[in-house]
Amino acid sequence: MFSDGFAALIITQGALDTLNHHLVAAGHSPVSMHRFRPNIVLEGLEAHTEDDLQSMRIHTAGGLIELTMAKRCTRCQIPDIDPFTAQTSPVVSQVLAHYRCLPAMNGALCFGMNAIVHSGLGLTLHSGQPFDADYAC
Repeated sequence: MFSDGFAALIITQGALDTLNHHLVAAGHSPVSMHRFRPNIVLEGLEAHTEDDLQSMRIHTAGGLIELTMAKRCTRCQIPDIDPFTAQTSPVVSQVLAHYRCLPAMNGALCFGMNAIVHSGLGLTLHSGQPFDADYAC
């Protein structure tokens, strides 16, 4: 019932940090990245830089993993469910709606970028692996 349409979901840590800043400013508790179920979290980039990526390469000990960005991830209500307690609250979606309803996606609430794996199937990802990326013009 909750299968995703793409092999990978990529989100910057900066995107979550920005969301948590907005949540705390509105009097709510910060949330963890678990709410969004990404496969890859990028550190060292500005918030929502993933929106501008065209492709990326992750350098692993076993070889290169190549990904192509497919589309921004439009969000359902799953991020409104705390994965640790199963408590539901619309707060995450409500706060995101103030700054992440994107005109380019017909006003859909977006958080993260869906990607397709082109090479590197079977290779293992680990925290801290270097990557490089190409940006869409």
